[in-house]
Amino acid sequence: MYKMIMVPTDGSGFDREAIRVALRIAERTDAKIRLVRVLATGAIFDMTATAGRASASDEAQSGRDAALSELYALAAECRAMSKADITVDLHGGPVDDVLQGYARRHDVDLIVISTHGRSGISRLSLGSVTDSLIRHTTIPVLVVKPAASYLNPQINKAFKRIVVPLDGSTLAEQILPRVLALAKIEDAEITLLNVLIPHSYSQKEMVDSSLPWWDKDISLAQAYLFRAAARLRRGGAIVTTDIVIGENVASAIGDFAGRERADLIAIATHGRGGLARLIRGSVADAVMHSSRLSMLVLKPDNVAAMETSPAEEAASEEGVRADLIPA
Repeated sequence: MYKMIMVPTDGSGFDREAIRVALRIAERTDAKIRLVRVLATGAIFDMTATAGRASASDEAQSGRDAALSELYALAAECRAMSKADITVDLHGGPVDDVLQGYARRHDVDLIVISTHGRSGISRLSLGSVTDSLIRHTTIPVLVVKPAASYLNPQINKAFKRIVVPLDGSTLAEQILPRVLALAKIEDAEITLLNVLIPHSYSQKEMVDSSLPWWDKDISLAQAYLFRAAARLRRGGAIVTTDIVIGENVASAIGDFAGRERADLIAIATHGRGGLARLIRGSVADAVMHSSRLSMLVLKPDNVAAMETSPAEEAASEEGVRADLIPA
């Protein structure tokens, strides 16, 4: 169960849905909530300004005071509707680095954050913090996506149907303990999903699960899902399984979750960044940016341990670029 939940807030109002979800989970688990806001301007915390910069320093202090007042008001509003233990923190510096460091120092075991679900330039700026948290922490990140309405944004009262894509890898399966814990909290049903990708010419020409050349693949997938489901059922979960066929895994996952009226997609990720992400791709990233559903995303500890250093990654990417350049 969760003990410490961090909710990044930016004062925009779009974080209200994430806060509601965090409050609900906290009440059911006796977890503490930390509302954290980061002011990206370092000058706000620079109290050593010279006399010539007194005006700028006063303005920065005024901005800090206003942000603190907003945080206190938000906490008071939360306490009025919930019995959860709530504290607030205001920091300055690079938003991504501050949030990651804060989560480590305070033993946060769940990050709940809202995303606006926009596209294009807006998505790049508004989604960058969420993206960075997923790629650089091994703490599960619950990304809450409100309904597509700015006038009346709201989410379901609980995540009652959770879809978990599995591909047979140990990486994908590491999300299962987290899903089991959340399903118990929310009294949810879990659906384990396997997406079969056509490989042979005949499979690509006729994507039909009733055709004989799919028999072996489907049989293997069913056996795998059955074993994974059995482990979750032993933990007390209600579990169903399903198999779909498609050439685009992310699209197949999103389409299935939509048809099944799921409330949440839970998935583990390598958390790749930079050129590696562009070349190798990321199913979790593609689902995140194409689906309207909230997501629980986890970058497992063993994946982080195998990561290269920034210098090694840069050298690796230079090598990849060289390979891509025609001789």
